[in-house]
Amino acid sequence: MAEDDLQKINVQKKFQVESEYDEYDLDHDGVVTDEELAHAKAIKETEHELRKQRAQRRMATFTLAGMGAFTFAMFLPWVPLERVEALGDVSNLFFISGAGIVGAYMGTTAWMARKWIMKVGITMKIVLKRLSEEKC
Repeated sequence: MAEDDLQKINVQKKFQVESEYDEYDLDHDGVVTDEELAHAKAIKETEHELRKQRAQRRMATFTLAGMGAFTFAMFLPWVPLERVEALGDVSNLFFISGAGIVGAYMGTTAWMARKWIMKVGITMKIVLKRLSEEKC
């Protein structure tokens, strides 16, 4: 009876052919292990972070481009001075909000880079510690 219980514990989950969970089987052996699920989760989190960073970068880029285009348009010779004076108050708000968006992007980028460096540094310390323990 104890052997039967032991065999039940060691059974691994095999999925159907072309299952939606096939993508988690990283070594394509037909068995999804806990390690593969952990790797898949890490990959999904990384992809999510990259998409978020890409969206933030685009937002900051278009904000800077819009600020530059607005400034350029205000100095065109065929834009009347009255219109420039009328848009003066709006342009102040536009530039302050644009600077806030770009500043927030740059700040979060620097913070995330620091966070990533710390995470990679800790991971490298763990790997080096394990390697040194294996050599002993």
